[in-house]
Amino acid sequence: MFDVLLLWIKTAGNRINAFHSNMKYTFKLSALLAALLWGGAAHAQEVWSLEKCVQYAQENNLNIKQSAANAKISALSERQAKAARLPSVSATINAGEQFGYTIDPTTNTFSTAATGFNSVGLSANISLFNGGLIHHSVKQAGWDRRAAEADAEQTVNNISLQVASAFLTILLNEEQGENADRRVALSQQQLAVTQKMIDAGTIPLVDKYNIESQIARDQQSAVLAHNNIDIAYLNLKQLLQLEPDYSLSIEKPTVALPADAQPEGLSLTNVYQTALGTQANIRAADYRVESAKEGIPIAKSAYYPSIGLGVNLNSNYSTAFERPENIITVPTILPVLIDGENRTLEIPGQPTQVPVNVRRVPYFDQLNQNFGQSIGVGVNIPIYQNGRTRLSVERAELALLNAQLQQNQTRQTLKNDIQTAIANARAAGRQFEAAQRTLNFTTLTFENMQKRYSVGAVNSFDLTTAQNNRDNAENDMVVAKYDYLFKLKILDFYLGKPLRLE
Repeated sequence: MFDVLLLWIKTAGNRINAFHSNMKYTFKLSALLAALLWGGAAHAQEVWSLEKCVQYAQENNLNIKQSAANAKISALSERQAKAARLPSVSATINAGEQFGYTIDPTTNTFSTAATGFNSVGLSANISLFNGGLIHHSVKQAGWDRRAAEADAEQTVNNISLQVASAFLTILLNEEQGENADRRVALSQQQLAVTQKMIDAGTIPLVDKYNIESQIARDQQSAVLAHNNIDIAYLNLKQLLQLEPDYSLSIEKPTVALPADAQPEGLSLTNVYQTALGTQANIRAADYRVESAKEGIPIAKSAYYPSIGLGVNLNSNYSTAFERPENIITVPTILPVLIDGENRTLEIPGQPTQVPVNVRRVPYFDQLNQNFGQSIGVGVNIPIYQNGRTRLSVERAELALLNAQLQQNQTRQTLKNDIQTAIANARAAGRQFEAAQRTLNFTTLTFENMQKRYSVGAVNSFDLTTAQNNRDNAENDMVVAKYDYLFKLKILDFYLGKPLRLE
């Protein structure tokens, strides 16, 4: 038994690494066996990288789709504003039946007979001058389109940053879960050694209970860590618009802090000037100011007269429009009463024309004969409009002022966010360095306690206390590393760098 203890003492410093290597070997072996067993399966779980998650979110996230739809609506509004420069053309067709004392549309004579009618027309109108309303409306619609497109780009950037945060959170939780599982296995190894020492009579039985309590705490921490992994995956799936039961696994790259990460050397002025050219919300605010500027001449256009040109073509048809095929001339004979007898009297020099075979004029012949055209220019001069134009101009000027204030507010918010991001990155870097030093010292302390415990120099309480300190330091170091990495990614975001894990 004493030889066994000596052997354990010699290898105590390497037990953690050896166990970790064994766990990696076991995991790889299990993965290989699973691949062989399920190689013929219809569908294998797909591993998603950060780049794929960001791309998928950009294509499927509902907020991004909505912002893209708003951009398309703005583009349609711009096309509609440009179309106002073109003439408007419309056609009219009327058909019906007339009763009573009406005017025949083809002869313009009064008639009491029921007649059917049909009229067709084609009209075109174009604005020649309207005080610059169309010109400035087109320019305003163009600025609105650019602003909507910038808003859509900003939404993509925000969602991408949220996806990166969710991705890093999963990596953090998975690393914490692996550490928790490793601590459980290490505590179980300590329990086995403690049992041998109890059997040898070198330590009391109470030490076993302390180790078992430590195992229970480690198992509880492991359960909590794995629950956090599930929640982090759920958050990522929601951003990607995936179903909760979708089988998703993320790529586990070697997460290393950038070697050239130097937040201490960054200045607010340099980062801010760079961000002004990379942040889409800044461009959107600038575009809205330009749009508001166009609103003033649009409102003032109501002060000026408007001139329009109109062209009209029309024709009509009536069932009462008839025409004889031939007209014959006959003498005019009048009935007279001579000496009490009815006689006829021919009036010389006044023959009567009698239509023969009267027929209705065909439809298209009527349209051709009744075809009319007109062209005209209309001028509308505003004289008094109850002060509405003046109030519209004042509202447009206030809208410009509001847009300028919003522009300044957006720039100030960006400056504050960058200043906070730089300060957070610097603080996170210092926190990470402190966490690393704490982990190094607590690890040395724990390894020393293991050696002393194996020879009975300290009790299990001292050993578990040292282990807990080491475990807490390890967890703090992992959290600090990912927090520092995410703070650096936020700075990259403001500097216009792509989101990726080096």
